[in-house]
Amino acid sequence: MDVMSDDALGLVLERVDSHISLIRAAAVCRRWRHAIADAGFLRRYRSLHAPTVAGYYHNGARTDDGPVFVPSSPSVVDARHFSLDFLPGGAGPWTVCDSRGSLLLMFRKGTDCTGDHAFRFPNTLVCDPLTRSYTMVPPLADFDSSCYFWANFLIDGDIDIAGGCIGMFNFRVLCMFSRSGVMHVAVFTLSSSWSDKNIGHIEPMLQYPDFLGHAGGSHYMYVDGNILIKLDGSTGDFTSSVLPAIEDWDQRSDCFVAEGRDGKPRICTMFNSTMNMFARLDGGEWALEKSVLLSEATTGLPGYHPSFFSRGQYILAWGTGFVTLYPYFTADWQYSINLETMEAELAKGDMGQMVYCCEVPWPPALHACLDR
Repeated sequence: MDVMSDDALGLVLERVDSHISLIRAAAVCRRWRHAIADAGFLRRYRSLHAPTVAGYYHNGARTDDGPVFVPSSPSVVDARHFSLDFLPGGAGPWTVCDSRGSLLLMFRKGTDCTGDHAFRFPNTLVCDPLTRSYTMVPPLADFDSSCYFWANFLIDGDIDIAGGCIGMFNFRVLCMFSRSGVMHVAVFTLSSSWSDKNIGHIEPMLQYPDFLGHAGGSHYMYVDGNILIKLDGSTGDFTSSVLPAIEDWDQRSDCFVAEGRDGKPRICTMFNSTMNMFARLDGGEWALEKSVLLSEATTGLPGYHPSFFSRGQYILAWGTGFVTLYPYFTADWQYSINLETMEAELAKGDMGQMVYCCEVPWPPALHACLDR
């Protein structure tokens, strides 16, 4: 490598397969560290490689110890580095409500959008587990008794010179709330605190949105009239699309959005023992992609009984490529459906309702070595 030119070395390092491997490569020698720490190199590398997923957080359904972290590769990622014990009061009082990049958006339990607390702006913070840093998000100054809190979301900030679009210094938080029955949107940034956002023709649609989930870096919600609203996690912009009339969406028993293995959104509906999955075609319209009769897909699983499907199924958790369900009669028999194959298997471990991806921070915390 010593006989390589700097340009050739850069081309070799650009082919390192993951952010974690790149950080390890930076420890090889001063020359490699200097090359990798260069902002231009980091920007090119980011454009060539998808972010590295460190693991997933979920709000444990059977624990008061706070969110649970599951590493994507236990042999590579040490879960201890992603503990949330540095948060005010420890991890226990906090609930993950969104994630983006390496950051988590969190509510303090008891101040979410349920019951009387819906009239209060929840205690909210943004944190980076790996660097053990956090920032409290102040409440909206004019949030009063005429307001009703709906949701907060993490949104990308400005792209930095290394290609990073979200971090502890360039994140945004988008808040949806109603005032006197009219939906409003405000955006928080570190530089200017809260500012109103104009959502144009979308505003009349957002009367009583049902939040369905997130996929492909965006959030999805349903409103009456077969309308699907998409919130782009990169830009913070809203768009709408019409769902196919083959499904009675307004009378659905359960509906959620999950991410397919291809990174694209899937809308899944549950009617009794049937799960239908819709995908978006190249033309932009939604169409039925797959369907599965759950009572048949789960036949043969240990503990199966036909009576489990005499009533509906409850959704316990969903994430990239899967959904976990259990029968109306018992929560002790849980099973997962692979959204690619539509095959069933018994669920593994205790899962919260939604899984939140946590990536390795970008750019990596490297400093160029001047002594070459």
